[in-house]
Order: sequence, then C-alpha cells, then structure tokens
Amino acid sequence: MRTKTLLLIAAIGAATAATSMAQVFSVNAVGYVNKTIPQGGFAMVSNPLIAATNTINALFQPVPVGFQVFIYTPGKGFDVGTFDDLEGAFLPASVGNATLMPGQGVFVKNPSSSDVTITFVGEVPQGTLTTELVAGLQIVSSQVPQSGTASDLGLPHTTAGGLTVGDQLYQYDISTQKYAVSTFDDLEDNFLPALKPLDVGEAFFLKLAKANTWTRDFSVNQ
Repeated sequence: MRTKTLLLIAAIGAATAATSMAQVFSVNAVGYVNKTIPQGGFAMVSNPLIAATNTINALFQPVPVGFQVFIYTPGKGFDVGTFDDLEGAFLPASVGNATLMPGQGVFVKNPSSSDVTITFVGEVPQGTLTTELVAGLQIVSSQVPQSGTASDLGLPHTTAGGLTVGDQLYQYDISTQKYAVSTFDDLEDNFLPALKPLDVGEAFFLKLAKANTWTRDFSVNQ
C-alpha cells in the first residue's frame, strides 16, 4: 500500500520526525494522509488522524460501487458494509455510521480494476495515547501517524510488557494477499519472526492471552 503523509502546522515550527513516507511538523499539527488500496485486493487500514467526522461514510470517500469495509468486533466477528452509489453511502447504515478512530482499524476490499486512494484529513493525536488491548483477537493500529514496527511505535513486546507465550501479531501483506504472522517467544522475549515495519495508517490483527494496553506519550515537538 503506497502511503504519502503530509502533516501541516497551525504554528511555525521545525521538523521533528520524518520517515521515507511521512513528515511531521510542530505544533498542533493538522493535515492529511493518503492511503492507496490496490485494485482487486484487500488491505488493513487505520484512520491515523482525528477528523471532524470519523464515520465510515465520511472517511471512505470517494470510493467505487461495491467497495467494502469490514469492521471486526472482538468475540463477534465481522460486520460488512458495501458502498451503494444510489444511496451515496455504505449499507447497512450500522456500518456506514460506525466510527473509526486512531488506534482502531478495518479490513477493506477494492473490487475495481483501478487503485483507490483514500485521503484522511484531521489533527495529529498528541498527549498520552492509550489503546485498550482485549484478551483474544482484535484489529488495532498506532495512534501516532508514523511508520515503523509495532514495537518501535510502543506496542508491548516483552514479558515485562505483559505479553504471554503464544501471543500473536498478524500483519496483512497486500503484495501476497496473505498474513505475515509473528508469535511471542519467551526465550527471545520478543516476537518471532521479527515484526515488519507498518506504513502510516496500516492496521493489524493482534491476538493476546490476556488484556493489556498500548500507551504512548507523543508530541509533535518531540
């Protein structure tokens, strides 16, 4: 998934963080993130910015007829919304009106023969950012719009961080349309095989034996 990020500023400041696919400037940064969904394929996507309206209908526009968003609820499974051009919205309405905030994520499917670019616009989350991690399976993402491995971005990845042998992270590879699975190993005290970098706005499945939290203190002035 090609990612291009440009975070603009409300006040003049110096560049404080950058990756090959993202630039962050201080302070009180607002801006946009472009996510390109490949033709005829699936992807796992997060909303990396706080938008004025964070519903599926508002965030995933414009999209072709038949574009689908899969919302996963732990312990219940997927609710699937499909874009209807006559309604100009995702149906059923329960999916179209559902919110997608930083730290969460969804599966999407682009049924068309062309790539689709989704542009997220909003404010960069700052301060103490906490994502609740449930026991079992859920889709999560970094609340901070930066690229890097999940552990680089603050996800607990050691026994001291509360992980249990057998905890797993499933990262979806859009080039192969398959998962890359890493499992927590107590002897190495980390995930094996090593976690792969996440793009800005990329979500993943996490399966934990017990509940935890993903907490990170972030400021664009860092």
